[in-house]
Amino acid sequence: MPFKKMMIVFLVGLLGACGTGNQTNENNEVMKKKVAAENPKQHEIAAKVHPSIEMKEENNSTIINYKVKNISGEPIKLSFASGLQADYIVYDEEGKKVKQYSDEVMSTQAITEMTFDNNQEIQNSFTISDLYNGTYKIEVFLTAEEEQAKVVMDLLVDKSLLTKASGVFTGQIDPHSIEVDIKGEKVAFQLKEEAIQQLPALKEGSEIWFVYTENEIQKTIEEFFIE
Repeated sequence: MPFKKMMIVFLVGLLGACGTGNQTNENNEVMKKKVAAENPKQHEIAAKVHPSIEMKEENNSTIINYKVKNISGEPIKLSFASGLQADYIVYDEEGKKVKQYSDEVMSTQAITEMTFDNNQEIQNSFTISDLYNGTYKIEVFLTAEEEQAKVVMDLLVDKSLLTKASGVFTGQIDPHSIEVDIKGEKVAFQLKEEAIQQLPALKEGSEIWFVYTENEIQKTIEEFFIE
């Protein structure tokens, strides 16, 4: 092939490659802009509120102090479907829900609204007295339609009057008490009314799980865990 003809072919190929490269770059830029529009970067989303929890055990109960501060720089409108501004859910070590505050309290059903001013704090306190000793996870959150401000934390209870235990049900002593074999030791337990009602579901010789309280005189089963 003559030299001049070879040069022409080479230049045509080079120009074609440049055109393809420019088109590819343009397509990549368009795609990046599209992804950025659909998925804004996390650091570009400014936090509007700052939630926090303080926990302490006192008088055999756990006290939860939940605070939410408006750090958005401007007022925020909050709408609540009831008179309950905040709620909590407690989960056990297996992730099962143990209790929820809104399941146990009465609240008005009227919709309420508030203006949450900049730097203002919303505070709610909860006292939990019916958890047995153990490790849990608690999540606390606002019930507002616009903002939940959820906080999830580990919860250790070790000063409760309630203790969870297991053993082999060896038999009923009388209508208000039973005997349980706990690691080879026969232990007598009194029964609270709820536990008495659960008694027909128990089988002698089977392993049972229960929550009990103890004083200097006796041990009393509050309730059985029955699947």
